[in-house]
Amino acid sequence: MENFRKAEEIAHLFRTYVTSHYPEIKASVFLEFWPELVTCRFDRMLVGASFGGLELGLADYLQIIRLLARGDSALALATHIHNVALKIVCEVVKESPGPLQQLVREPRVWALARSEAGRDYRYQFSTALTSNDLDWILTGQKDYCTLAGLADYYLVFAQTCQENPSLSSIQLCVVDGQDPGFEVLKTNRMDAMVLSSTSSICFHDYSLHADDLAGEPGDLLKVDNPDMLTLGITAIQLGIVDEVLTLFTAKMRNLETEERDLEWIRWLGEVDVGLRGTELLLAESLHLRPGSHADAGLCLRRAKASSDLLVNKATEGAIRYLGSEGILSQNRFIYLRNNSFAGQVMPPSLSKCLSTLGARWLEF
Repeated sequence: MENFRKAEEIAHLFRTYVTSHYPEIKASVFLEFWPELVTCRFDRMLVGASFGGLELGLADYLQIIRLLARGDSALALATHIHNVALKIVCEVVKESPGPLQQLVREPRVWALARSEAGRDYRYQFSTALTSNDLDWILTGQKDYCTLAGLADYYLVFAQTCQENPSLSSIQLCVVDGQDPGFEVLKTNRMDAMVLSSTSSICFHDYSLHADDLAGEPGDLLKVDNPDMLTLGITAIQLGIVDEVLTLFTAKMRNLETEERDLEWIRWLGEVDVGLRGTELLLAESLHLRPGSHADAGLCLRRAKASSDLLVNKATEGAIRYLGSEGILSQNRFIYLRNNSFAGQVMPPSLSKCLSTLGARWLEF
């Protein structure tokens, strides 16, 4: 398929950049690849033809994201976040003619300031929306915002009800990344965080007008598949494992037969089993939209938790058997581990998934 071939080419560009520049990491590198993504229409893989998009099915989209992750998982994450943010805002505004309909047709970079029930699930910073006589005021902070400082616009999930917050009271807002009421607060030196430009962002009494609001409170529930974000992160984790296996087996084949440890062979088998099992869980999650099945949410958590456990086992095993210790290193396996670890702190986290699944067993 042509789109898969393009994905492999872009993954090669990602990989070449990382290989030639590591460990000199630039937070703005995503923008260097942006024209290529626009040319391939990989900047709008999920949106419909009326918005100039490819309108890919979710299965094909996840396969492309997985292929991109083999080149660099952090840049694949940035690509994924942009596509999800654009897809959500397009779905919400498609029936509402106005400035936002024109805005989403422009080749702009979108970021997603998303949190559960309007809060960051780790630190409980609210993103609240209050109104006065003239406009709406957005306040609060969001940690782990990918493309922070690079995006032209941010799709923010803001809570309009502080007493009983829920998905039904979340208002989608569009924030201009150049507005003085918006601030990028911090970053760190973890490779994936820097390459995907993932940082904390803050809204200082950011003033929103009616045209900045996407739909009405609760319109988020109308989005065709609200699990796109987590499904894509799971696919990225699988892409990391694909690359680990490719690198590891290439090194193994260069060893003499007597130099190959039986424990290494066994580890390869365990990773293979974990990979196939996670693929099955991801496929199951794809077809169970939240609300369509009693265990839809559990399927997604199983898939995400399985990918977290798998990518940790794959990268740590490769480092243990053929790598060297260190966090910032030119060793490709350690670079992959940094990227895989960053994926695990994205919501929903591994610990949260496992706690939910364990509690489910105790209900019977």
